[in-house]
Amino acid sequence: MLVEAAGFITWLAELLGVILIGCAALEAVEFIDLLLWARSTGTPPARRTAEQPFVSFHVPICSEPPDVVAKTLIALRDMDYDAFEVLVIDNNTQDERLWRPVEQLCAELGKRFRFFHLPRWPGFKAGALNFALAHTGLQARLIGVIDADYESAPNYLADIVGYFEDESVAFVQTPQDYRNWTFGGFFRMCRWEYWQVFSVSMVLRNRRNAILMHGTMSLVRKNVLERAGGWAEWCLTEDSELGLRILAAGYSSVYVSETYGRGLLPFTFRDYKRQRRRWVIGGVQQLKRHLRFFLPWRRAACHLTASQKLHYLQGWLPWFRDCVVVASVPLALLAAVAVLSGWACPNAIVWLGIGMLCVILQFIVRQVIIYGLYLSLPWRDAVGASIANCSLSWAVGCGWLTGLTKAHQVFQRTPKRRQAATGWLAAARDELVIGGAALLLGVANANQFGLRGWGTVAALCSYAAFFLPATWMARLSSRESKDFSDQA
Repeated sequence: MLVEAAGFITWLAELLGVILIGCAALEAVEFIDLLLWARSTGTPPARRTAEQPFVSFHVPICSEPPDVVAKTLIALRDMDYDAFEVLVIDNNTQDERLWRPVEQLCAELGKRFRFFHLPRWPGFKAGALNFALAHTGLQARLIGVIDADYESAPNYLADIVGYFEDESVAFVQTPQDYRNWTFGGFFRMCRWEYWQVFSVSMVLRNRRNAILMHGTMSLVRKNVLERAGGWAEWCLTEDSELGLRILAAGYSSVYVSETYGRGLLPFTFRDYKRQRRRWVIGGVQQLKRHLRFFLPWRRAACHLTASQKLHYLQGWLPWFRDCVVVASVPLALLAAVAVLSGWACPNAIVWLGIGMLCVILQFIVRQVIIYGLYLSLPWRDAVGASIANCSLSWAVGCGWLTGLTKAHQVFQRTPKRRQAATGWLAAARDELVIGGAALLLGVANANQFGLRGWGTVAALCSYAAFFLPATWMARLSSRESKDFSDQA
C-alpha cells in the first residue's frame, strides 16, 4: 500500500516536472524579443502643442500619512500646466487625524483641489476612483491617476498630452519609479527587481500595443473610461484590468519610458510580498473573468491581436510557473521521504529535477540578458535583483493558487511608513521551513544514494535555491527599514 501511494505521488511530481519544462521553454521565447528588439525600440517624444486638454487628477487615499500625501499634492500644484483639477478621495479611513490635515491642505491649495471623505465605501481603490469619475468636472477630457505617495514632475502633462492628438490612443503610461531606493541594500534590490518590467518588458510590449496600465502615472481618455464601464471593483488590480478591456475594445496605448513621478518602495519584506501577492491574485482574477478574450473562436467579441494575447499570457506565465513550483513542493518532499524509506527508487522524481533545473537555467539566462546586457548593472545590483526575484517565488505561487480557488479577496494597501511587525523571521517563516526541509532532504538523499539519485537531489536543492533567499531579504529589510523609514 505504501509503495503504491509513493508511486502515485512520484507520478504527480513527474507530471508537474514536465509542465515546468514547458514553462521554461515558453518563457525562453521572450529571449528572442530581448535580443532583437529591446534596445532598438523606443517611443518618440510627443509633439508639443499649445492646446491644453483639461485633465482631472484622481488621488485615492486610505489611512495614509498626511505628510506623504502633502508632498504628492504640492507636486501636483506645481505642475507646469494650466488646465487641470485634483480630486482627493479618502475612503474608509477611520482615524480623523489622518484625513483632516489632508482636507485642510486641499482647502489651502485653492479651487483646483477638491477633497472627499467617504467613511464607508465599497470597492476598495476602484470604488474610490469610480466615485471620483462621477464627480469629475464636465470639461475634463483626460483622467490622471496618481497614487498617494507619488511626487510628479512639473513637466509631466506638458510632455505627455501631445500623444492624445492621435484619436486612437486611449491611454498613456509612464514608469513606476521610486525615490527611496538608495536608502539601503533591501530597497536597492527591490528597485532593480521592479525596474526590469519598466525598462525592458514594457518597451517590448509597446511595440505591439500590449502594454499594461499600472494605474499611477497614467493618463486615460475620460470618454473611453466611461464607455468601458469604469474601474472594476471586483479586481485587486483594477488598473491593468481596465487596460486589458480598453485594448480588447480596439484602442491603442503608448508607453513612455521616461520617469515622471516617484513613489515609495515597500518598507518591509512582508509588505513587499503582500504587494506582489495582490498583483498576482489580480492577474488571476483577470484571466478567469476575461478568458474569452484569449480564446481563438471568440474573435468577434475581442479586438486583441495574436501578439497582444501572447504578451499578456507571457506576462502571467512566470506567476503560473511559480504556482506549479509551489504545488509540487509537498509531492517532492513526500517523494524524498519515500526514497529514503525504500518505498521508491532513488531517482523517482528525475523529471521534476530536470524541470526545476530548466526553470533555474532560463531564469539565470534572462537575468544575465536584462541586468548585464541591457541595464549594464554592476554585478552586485544584478545579483541583488535576482535574489529579490527569487524571494517572491513562494508568495507568487501561493497568490496564484489563492486567486484560482477563492472568489472574494480583500485589497491590502501597501503602507507608506514602516509598520510594527512581529520580526523578520516571521516574515519568511514559510520559505525558511520549506527551503530548509528541502535542503536537508537533498543532502540526505545525496549522502545515501550519490549520483544514483541526482534527479531527486536536484529537485530538492532547487527548492532551497528558490525559497531560502526570502530569509536574507527579510533580515535585510528588518535592519534597514528601522533606520530609513522616516527619511522618505
